[in-house]
Amino acid sequence: MALPNIGASFNRSTKDIGLLSNYILTATTLQSQHQYLIAEVIMLRLFGIFESSTQDIAYKLACGALYRNGTSPLVLTPCRNLMDAHHKMLSHRRRRPLPYLKWTTSTYINDSIKFVLDPTDSFYRMILSNSSALDEMRIVRNQIAHRTASTKGAFDTVLVNRYGANPRLSMGAFLTSTTRHTPSNIARYVQEMTIILNDITFG
Repeated sequence: MALPNIGASFNRSTKDIGLLSNYILTATTLQSQHQYLIAEVIMLRLFGIFESSTQDIAYKLACGALYRNGTSPLVLTPCRNLMDAHHKMLSHRRRRPLPYLKWTTSTYINDSIKFVLDPTDSFYRMILSNSSALDEMRIVRNQIAHRTASTKGAFDTVLVNRYGANPRLSMGAFLTSTTRHTPSNIARYVQEMTIILNDITFG
């Protein structure tokens, strides 16, 4: 039986991200409030692509899929198929099975894969090397999705780290403005996500 194809996962995710990039370009002709709304939806979709793609890639690696450079992953517990990979990540060597797998932070990803994929392998090393960018995107995504006091506090920290102070920007202005820097933050996130997915699939 043929091994799962990591390249197909990468191509599918980058195609989806390319569509988001086109939406950013076409939205620049709209009024600000419409640009803000579109940028927020793009951010939600972008992080969703990361979560689903990372899960798909991890499952395929657990089934022995080769990286795009032709090298083999370091698999601790070989899996027969994607469903088997999901099951083993939930339960293998765990005193209590996980209720579900999480793919939103480097810590959660490590906990999801640690008994099936070797955390010293390229997949997780690339997750770690991009963890700062991923964490910033996760914080922005959480503020868009939840808008609680805790997500707002985390987003304020992003503003301070990004600008040296809290300029009290709305989320839409933060994502779309090019006054302080070019490209806009939403365009930068799209570019960074493509790089991250390239890193974790290349080997």
